[in-house]
Amino acid sequence: MTRTLTALGLVLVAAPALAQEGGRNQYISDEISVTLRDAPRNDAAVVGAVNSGDRVTVLQTLGSQSFAQVRDSEGRTGWITARFLSAEPAAKTRLKDLQSQLTQAQAQIKSLDAELQSAKSQLEKAKPAFELAGDNERLRQSLAAAEQQSQAVISRFDEERARRRTLVTGASLVGGGVVVGLLLPWLGAGRKRRRSDF
Repeated sequence: MTRTLTALGLVLVAAPALAQEGGRNQYISDEISVTLRDAPRNDAAVVGAVNSGDRVTVLQTLGSQSFAQVRDSEGRTGWITARFLSAEPAAKTRLKDLQSQLTQAQAQIKSLDAELQSAKSQLEKAKPAFELAGDNERLRQSLAAAEQQSQAVISRFDEERARRRTLVTGASLVGGGVVVGLLLPWLGAGRKRRRSDF
C-alpha cells in the first residue's frame, strides 16, 4: 500500500512537468556519427568513427546501397555505409561557410558605409569650393561680356574720332578756301591801286 501511494505521489508530482514538456517544440540533432569498420560488413571490427561534416576520400565503393572504403582526415582507412556519403558538405558546414560569408559581407558593407560617409563629409566640405567655382565661372563670363562691350565702345569711339578728324580737316580746308577767296579780291584790288598810283 505504501509503495502504491509513493508511486501515485511520484506520478502526481511528475505529471505537471510532463505536461509542460509535451507542448514545447524540439528538433532532431543533425550530429551523426558513422562507424568506420575494417571490412564491408555490419559485424566487422570497429576502426573508429567519422562525424557528419567530416571530409573523407572514397577509395572504392560496392554501390550506393552497400559499403564504401574511405580514408578520413586522420589517415584511418575503413568501411562505412555508402548512403551516408554526399558530394555536398553537411548542412552545418555549409551553414558555417554561409555565416562566414555573411560576416564578411556585413564587414564589407560596414566598410563601404564608412567610405560613403567619409565621401559625403568631404563633399560637404568641398561644396563651398564648388559653389565658388560656379561663381568664378559666372564672373569670368560677365568679364568676357564686359570686355566685348568695351572693345565695341572703343571701336565706335575710334570710328567717331576718325570721322571728326575728317570733318575738322574738311572744315579747315573750306574755311581756308573762304578766307583765301575773300582775301584774293582784296589783295587784287590793292595791287590795282598801287599800279594806278604810278
